[in-house]
Amino acid sequence: MSPNDSGTARMTTGGNMELVPSERAVLTIIRTLFLESSCRTHTLGVLRSRWPALHAEAYSGGYAGLLKKGLVAPSADGSAFSVTSAGLRAMASR
Repeated sequence: MSPNDSGTARMTTGGNMELVPSERAVLTIIRTLFLESSCRTHTLGVLRSRWPALHAEAYSGGYAGLLKKGLVAPSADGSAFSVTSAGLRAMASR
């Protein structure tokens, strides 16, 4: 999957947030982490270790988009993130 996108998101007519490909890709990885550990908080290092090297820049943009949309929240020091309630709903709807 090549997650290149323009960094924009749209709302669908049902009111659900439409994610761009890079955001969907990162959210899929986060969902896998969540299912593996049932933990809502993970370090960025663990997340980034699962990004394909060729697409690291796009995945970084996808992660930033998830932060901006409130689907994940950064830790105080920025070294970790947690999945928000909105993020859990987005994972469940995919």
